[in-house]
Amino acid sequence: MNFLKKKFDTIKCSNGCVLFEDRSNYSYWENNEVTSDEKEITEFLNQSELSENKNLLHIGVGNSHIAQNLKNYSCIDGITISNNELKNAHNLNISNYNIYLKNKYSSGDLLKNRIGFYDFIIDNNLKSFACCNNAFEDLISKYKNYLKNNGSIISSLRGMRWSRIVKPVYSFSFKKLFYKRLKEFDGPIKNLMNKDDCLELCNKFNLQMIEISTHLVQFIKKK
Repeated sequence: MNFLKKKFDTIKCSNGCVLFEDRSNYSYWENNEVTSDEKEITEFLNQSELSENKNLLHIGVGNSHIAQNLKNYSCIDGITISNNELKNAHNLNISNYNIYLKNKYSSGDLLKNRIGFYDFIIDNNLKSFACCNNAFEDLISKYKNYLKNNGSIISSLRGMRWSRIVKPVYSFSFKKLFYKRLKEFDGPIKNLMNKDDCLELCNKFNLQMIEISTHLVQFIKKK
């Protein structure tokens, strides 16, 4: 495990916490079934009044279900910490889909030339994987900068009730024998969020929260 740590601990958040990006083809979510939250988000975003000529950023692309099923969007960007998810996305050959290997909590820009560009940013797990509160608040500030006026962050209350830590491990299965994968472990309780936490976030960053459904919430950037 020390070998893995030395190999992957190469990036940091703005507060100095060591972060992770996989550049060695560890299995993650690229072959998993789509979650119920992503299905619901896709249905919401495919409403005709929302989808025409819009730009979208998807944080944590998984199996790229959202990019494969959205219609009429001009640009869909996605980021992932998984090189296998990156390769899977490229192999789909979706013309308006751009995918980048990036930890969302890393210091500096998430993407270049995207200030005021997006109508929607999708992040199912706003704080679930945060290394520290400073990195989380920096992330929300970046999201605001990347959004157009009245653009919005779409997230899941179910996803925000998770706190996870991702680590590279070696595993065994009869199909794959020994293979590399990214495994999620329980994270700190401080990363869990509820509706009250969401309202505090809105007050701090001048956002408006709308409950799209029982589980989905929308944080709108005010003018």
